[in-house]
Amino acid sequence: MGSSDYYKPGDWNAYCARCGRKRKASELRRQWQGYYVCPEEWEPRQPQDFVRGITEHPTPPWVQDPAPIFVGGYCTPSGMSCYSGLATAGCAIPHFVPKDFDPNSNPGGSFLGSDN
Repeated sequence: MGSSDYYKPGDWNAYCARCGRKRKASELRRQWQGYYVCPEEWEPRQPQDFVRGITEHPTPPWVQDPAPIFVGGYCTPSGMSCYSGLATAGCAIPHFVPKDFDPNSNPGGSFLGSDN
């Protein structure tokens, strides 16, 4: 016979879900997980469980797509050359070599397979 083995009208014996001690059901408290525990074992729910993030709207309220700007329309002497590394689409002239062309001064690499 334990300390909880006595008659109390409308009450019954129950066990603490955490420590296992026998108590009267009216002495136990309901834990936030749903089970009943002794008053010594009871603890409140962590306040951080209730924290909710703030909904952010990182997009601007409106955006505008500008009309495309065409920058082309003129040809340079290098763009009119017959070399594929220098030629510009729509400007290239077959067999044309600019007068001031120097294959050794190419800052971008080699021409026609030569390694300079």
